[in-house]
Amino acid sequence: MTIPARAFLLAERLDARGLDRARSSPAGPMALTIEGPGHAFAFRWGALVTIGMAQPAIEALVMTLRPRLSEPLATPVEEDALIRAPAESDGPDTSGAILLRDLSPMRLAILAEALAKSAALSHQEASLARTLDRLDPIVTRLSQQGRLGVSSRALLRTIGEALAARSRAAGRVDTAAKSELLWDNPDLAPLHDALAEEWELRDRSEALEGKLAMIHETSQTLLALVEARQSRGLEVAVMLLIATEVATTLYGLFRP
Repeated sequence: MTIPARAFLLAERLDARGLDRARSSPAGPMALTIEGPGHAFAFRWGALVTIGMAQPAIEALVMTLRPRLSEPLATPVEEDALIRAPAESDGPDTSGAILLRDLSPMRLAILAEALAKSAALSHQEASLARTLDRLDPIVTRLSQQGRLGVSSRALLRTIGEALAARSRAAGRVDTAAKSELLWDNPDLAPLHDALAEEWELRDRSEALEGKLAMIHETSQTLLALVEARQSRGLEVAVMLLIATEVATTLYGLFRP
């Protein structure tokens, strides 16, 4: 039996208070009560994973959750997977489908968490790529011409966006961490590790950390240059003021 699984990153946060839950673990995703066949898992960091649900049911569920979303994304990030169950073992096969021995709630929760983390990584990767694209012309101009070439206000706005992207990516969700579901279900560790490797959760997280460090260092350098330029501008303004005062005084002394 082949079952579709879909992850949606909907917003920065999801208010989970009062949600109708089928079952819930404090350390894991929230399994939601839904009408009709399938399963749904929600995450406080704005993700939703559906398994075996029809498209109309998914759309209805998203509409139900919409009032609970904080800072919703203009375009939700989606990740898809195919589940084949029952199987002799857990883990991805050569075609990329995910084999599961059964559809137990904990197995589905492990898969849902890994797929949701993959969607979060896709969002972070796109966000940081846009930030680096905005910083790149400034850095290139600085290396080629030896000057910033943009107004301080525009530069500070770009730096602010870069730092905000860094903050959101770092604080949203620990995509490389082991699932806390494994504390009570250590037998599912092989499935967790296989999914993390299939979707390259650790490698992608490390690559993001490298980009975040680059953004931080670049932002600090540009901020220092902005401060230096502002200091020079202030010095020039003071010198012009003094020169104006001296010229005015001399004009008064030597005026016939």
